[in-house]
Amino acid sequence: MALGKVLVFLSVVATALSPGSAQPRAADDQLDCYGTPNTAVRVLPAPLRKWGYVHCTQFGHMLESRDGWIWAWLDGSGEVAIPSQMVKKDPVELGNDSYFVTIEVSELDPEKLLFAVSLFNDGLNVTEEGEVKGYRAELTSVSGRSTTIYFLDFASFAGGIWCPDDGCVPQSRFMIMEKDHAAELRAASV
Repeated sequence: MALGKVLVFLSVVATALSPGSAQPRAADDQLDCYGTPNTAVRVLPAPLRKWGYVHCTQFGHMLESRDGWIWAWLDGSGEVAIPSQMVKKDPVELGNDSYFVTIEVSELDPEKLLFAVSLFNDGLNVTEEGEVKGYRAELTSVSGRSTTIYFLDFASFAGGIWCPDDGCVPQSRFMIMEKDHAAELRAASV
């Protein structure tokens, strides 16, 4: 059941950002957000604002990487964005009528952190000095739909994983890296 839900979630992102579909506007974000209701979340809570921001697009608001960072699928298939529209497929051009009404972030308790780090690291062999911090982000759209994503802060990079009902889906893992660091990793793998 969880795999089916993650495929729906991933298909929304793939459809919204695929080359054959209309792309989110790259115009000035302030102009794109003109007319956004006061109830919309526009500023992310810490620590999410370190890596991301809410981008206003013709498909509604999306949580995505901020300047200097990249959110990428582990298989290298593209960048990650989390749409407020949260539809199964074929997002509608709703503009600022689709937005997040809440983005709540809390620290993961030690047991859930250990579980999330273990699942995230499976097959990756991630080695990192220091303490890993974990956060549970609950995103709720104006439509009433919500999703949960765990974010893991490894200090020099981070990661995300979709965790509906606190049962995480390994196929949804993505990396969050500073662009300079991402370029170093690509060069090292060639």
